[in-house]
Amino acid sequence: MTFRNPHTKTEQQGIRYVESVVQDSNSIIQKIDRDNDQGNDGYIEFVNEGLATNYGVFVQIKSGKSYKDNKGYKIPAKSAHLNYWYGGLNLNVGIVYDPEIGKAFWVDFKEYINSNPQILSQKTHDIRIDEKNEFCIERFSDFMEYCNAFKEQLTGDENYGRSLDWFAYVEQPEKCYEGLKSLYANHRNKPSTWFYIISSFSKISEEGIRRTILGLLSNYVSNPNVFWHSANIQYYPPLELQENIKALMSKYFRQLEIEFALPYMENGINKGSFSYLVFLVINLVEDLDVILNNIAFHSIMDNDKRNFCFWLYMHVAKYKSQAEVLQSANKYFSKFTFGNDDEALVGLRESIKNNEITPVG
Repeated sequence: MTFRNPHTKTEQQGIRYVESVVQDSNSIIQKIDRDNDQGNDGYIEFVNEGLATNYGVFVQIKSGKSYKDNKGYKIPAKSAHLNYWYGGLNLNVGIVYDPEIGKAFWVDFKEYINSNPQILSQKTHDIRIDEKNEFCIERFSDFMEYCNAFKEQLTGDENYGRSLDWFAYVEQPEKCYEGLKSLYANHRNKPSTWFYIISSFSKISEEGIRRTILGLLSNYVSNPNVFWHSANIQYYPPLELQENIKALMSKYFRQLEIEFALPYMENGINKGSFSYLVFLVINLVEDLDVILNNIAFHSIMDNDKRNFCFWLYMHVAKYKSQAEVLQSANKYFSKFTFGNDDEALVGLRESIKNNEITPVG
């Protein structure tokens, strides 16, 4: 029998409650991968009178009776988290959900620490939450107004410079990730932001940050499974920025960058999955087929990974020249005979021979 942590259900209750408040208030919440959250569960982008503001706040969501005592609601924090929130580049808010009463309450971490600077020298501290700060649909406009008061400070040139500085700490994951979050949250409409993010991808040591970058880039690709209609078209990324990102991808995503991206797809590329988003991102690279072919024939890797890489090459290259793909396939099966035992690989070659063009996913 498999084990499921009993706290997981309670945690999810809190996340679902916060999501419902944000969405019912006509704003946007993006969940952050739990393996790469660095103390955040999501990012709330505010929408004002139907228009996305390109500004928001990062949230950490707690849920359950362990976050309440006889003094009220609290969020336990270690010294590292206190210093991270205090010196960070973004507005970080903690939210505690009480499933017994179906309500949630919030606290601005940085403002709390500013009011209690002595806690920075403590190893641990329980951040207290004022119950006047209820996180609910009725009070969401107050919450948004509070957060918007910091917009000019966080979206200005000074913050942009600090964000780039922090992002440049590619060997220090917490600083690098904080810089990345600020660049995306506060400066993502600047073409220069994407130049720094894309050109730095392979220099970043932390796998989780590279994964996050691929996820952020996926917001700027054409996804055939996402339908844009009159109610949400205002959130569609500017076409000029999409073209800029595509050009940067073709220039800076070369063999090393593609090799970093391949592991996210090796367990299968399925529509609706992260692997499919990664495929859409690397497919922005104009000569992806050439790079994949070179990796499959010349890089050092195990048999399954080599077969997957060549399978992906055939999928990408078949739209350019089926004849060239079949010629490369003959060379591949001759050089790497184990490929003849890979049903997916052999099947794809046969479908291309029969002029059957099946999309990835």
